[in-house]
Amino acid sequence: MPPLDRRTVLLAGLASALGSGSARAAFPDRPIQLVVPFAPAGGTDIAARRLGETLARQLGQSVIIDNRPGANGIVAGQAVVKAPADGHTLLVATAASFAAAPALGQKLPYDVAYDFAPVGMLGLFPLVLNASPTLPVNSLAEFLTYARQRPGQLNFASAGIGGTNHLVFEMIMQAAGLKLAHVPYRGAGLAAADLMSGQVHVMIDSLAASLGSIQGGKVKALAVTTDARQPQLPDLPTLKEQGVNLIYPGWASIVAPAGIEPGTLHVLNTAINVAMADAELVARYRELVIEPVAWSPQETGTFMARDRAILTELVAKTGIKLAE
Repeated sequence: MPPLDRRTVLLAGLASALGSGSARAAFPDRPIQLVVPFAPAGGTDIAARRLGETLARQLGQSVIIDNRPGANGIVAGQAVVKAPADGHTLLVATAASFAAAPALGQKLPYDVAYDFAPVGMLGLFPLVLNASPTLPVNSLAEFLTYARQRPGQLNFASAGIGGTNHLVFEMIMQAAGLKLAHVPYRGAGLAAADLMSGQVHVMIDSLAASLGSIQGGKVKALAVTTDARQPQLPDLPTLKEQGVNLIYPGWASIVAPAGIEPGTLHVLNTAINVAMADAELVARYRELVIEPVAWSPQETGTFMARDRAILTELVAKTGIKLAE
């Protein structure tokens, strides 16, 4: 008999979770609300909708996407933290709201470490270091040499102070011994436009947002920040391959209000991990430039806590402060 593939094993686990015991069999008994802290049509929103469609088929209940943008995720977080911890209300948690915000000392109406229970991952979002086409470098090694010879003379763009692309470039400077000036913008699109025109020199951006510009020659991609090369740009090395000891993907996870019953948590996590092996979802994620991840609640929580610790240490070293 041929060995069972991973999806078959996960499906068997989901069937067991749904059918073992009366309490577990009763969940879910109505539609599940998945709260997204962004407006519709963005990458995270689309990923949440694709995951919701797959979960609905597995769990036998609709998954309703509830978009609640505002206040760096606080509007969405408040909606979920006040909900019953019965597994029917979930939140998409992001690096910005669950790692960067507390690291930067943003006042939050809840404690991200204690008021929410990690359920599983929505996915990893590869980031890329891009250079302006006007910058006379064509590789990360050339850029590092060029920047080290001009401390403080070059700049890097970001979507705003304390954003992921700001903090990741600060980590690169720490790891590579660089000194560049920070030019914050009000949004990644504005920053990327000035990168293309040569108004700024380099920028960390999501691979999804910048892939077309890279392939069209509008920016020069120097490295991805993930632990492995990405299939969309297989010839582009990682930072670590090129001597910069840093691995940092963007990410989003699924969390529930704290106090969720272990059996319900198990059903949800198993369903999410089955979805991460679903061929249709994997193909859609590939189009969105998102990496599906099948982790346990414990692995998800450890990853989120480690990210908060990394960013907290970075903020302490650099003195980064949110604008008043």
